[in-house]
Amino acid sequence: MGYGLMKESVGGLMDAAAPPEVQDRIRSLIAEQGSGALQAHDLRTRHAGRVTFIDFHLVVPGNMSVARAHDICDRIEHALKEEMGEAVITIHVEPENKAEPSSALAL
Repeated sequence: MGYGLMKESVGGLMDAAAPPEVQDRIRSLIAEQGSGALQAHDLRTRHAGRVTFIDFHLVVPGNMSVARAHDICDRIEHALKEEMGEAVITIHVEPENKAEPSSALAL
């Protein structure tokens, strides 16, 4: 039990991935708010102190305007920040030819 408490405490100060349940919630929010995009992949999270860092790739149709892709990103960011509190979010927008066949979240 002591080891678990130490690991949790130190993990919060050092860079550590978000717990699985938090990652699941992040995936859910991306899926809920990602209407118009095709998929999200390469989700990476980490905690540093009170801040959660969220980084992923968002695949959109190749002919989608930058403004429309940006609107989708804004919608996702807003939902994530409301749920996660302090979060630094980086979304890499990619055209559909960059879609990942496996381990991707279909939107």
